[in-house]
Amino acid sequence: MRKIFISLIILILTVIPVFAGAPSPGDQAPGFSLMSMDGKQVALSDFKGKVILIGMFHICVPCMNQAMEFNKVREQFSENQVVILGINTNGDSKEAVANYLSKFPDKVRFPYLIDPVKQVYQAYLQRDMPTVLIIDQRGILNARAPASSAGQLVPYIKKML
Repeated sequence: MRKIFISLIILILTVIPVFAGAPSPGDQAPGFSLMSMDGKQVALSDFKGKVILIGMFHICVPCMNQAMEFNKVREQFSENQVVILGINTNGDSKEAVANYLSKFPDKVRFPYLIDPVKQVYQAYLQRDMPTVLIIDQRGILNARAPASSAGQLVPYIKKML
């Protein structure tokens, strides 16, 4: 029992500092520049002045489900109001991501970016799979959450506009 307690304390002391540096709501959103699946360079700074909804995804079913929720959000807002980005943060190859996307029930209606060196994963210290980020018009991280439905996201974003 004592060994378990000591192991737990060591785990807590090593994990908490790692996550303590994760950007939280109210912090400036770390910038990034990544290539989209269609070969376009996309930078977070390109969207200053707009609300940005980001999905940090891996190749998994929960991430596919979140992407389909993002499609529902896309139906509610114009691209001039809300930018939606999906980012493969696991360092998967473009081919692996393309194969994954081909299995979705509906085509994603937002840019899907590739992060081969996991810069976004590291900058945001991703914990949940998927992770949903909402960044305001000033580039401030407004919300960070695990999987969220369109029914939760749409009213939240409407308040920001």
